[in-house]
This record gives sequence, structure tokens and C-alpha cells, in this order.
Amino acid sequence: MASRQCLVEVNRTVRAAGLDEEGVHAAVIGFARNLARRMDKVGAENAPLNLLRLYQGALTNLTRAATPKPVAKPGRVAGEDEVVRAPVSPPALTIVEESPLEKLRREKQERAAG
Repeated sequence: MASRQCLVEVNRTVRAAGLDEEGVHAAVIGFARNLARRMDKVGAENAPLNLLRLYQGALTNLTRAATPKPVAKPGRVAGEDEVVRAPVSPPALTIVEESPLEKLRREKQERAAG
């Protein structure tokens, strides 16, 4: 009779983690159980390398599903720890040099005036 060690380990992991077998983790649990049955059928010591890697990946996915997600830190409220500065507008632009068109217009006006 074939050993059922891998399947028992997967079931223990699912129970210990409190994963919902009919909820969002059902696909991961089902995949892990199918791989565990294949591992038990072949024997862990005689299993091909790709089957071992798939089985290890499924166990990793189970443990990731079991770990709680980190809680996001609350955002800062303005004025708590930081100084709120008024937005700085860019400096006013000034023309330093007269454009050639403006120079022609000025010369034309000077000739007409005088």
C-alpha cells in the first residue's frame, strides 16, 4: 500500500492555517492535494524533479495564503508632524533683451514721430 504522508501533510497545513476549502483558496488547496497524491503514489524519494518542484511550489503557495496580509499604515493628517508650506509659484518672467520685431516697431515709431 502506498504511503499517504504528503497528503496528510497538506491536510494538516490547510487545517492549521484555517484556510477555507470552498472559498478563495480552493484552487490552491485542490492543486496541492493532487500533487500530494501523485507524490505519494510515486514515492517521495523516487519522484521526478519537476514533480518535486511543483509540490514545493504548491506548499509555498499554501503558506503564503495562510500568512495574514500586513496592515497598511495610516496616512498622515496635514499639520501633525510636518509643516504645510504654501505652494511656490514660478518667478515672473521679464524680457531682458528686445526682440528684433519689437526693435523694428520702435524704430518705425521714432521715425514717424520725428
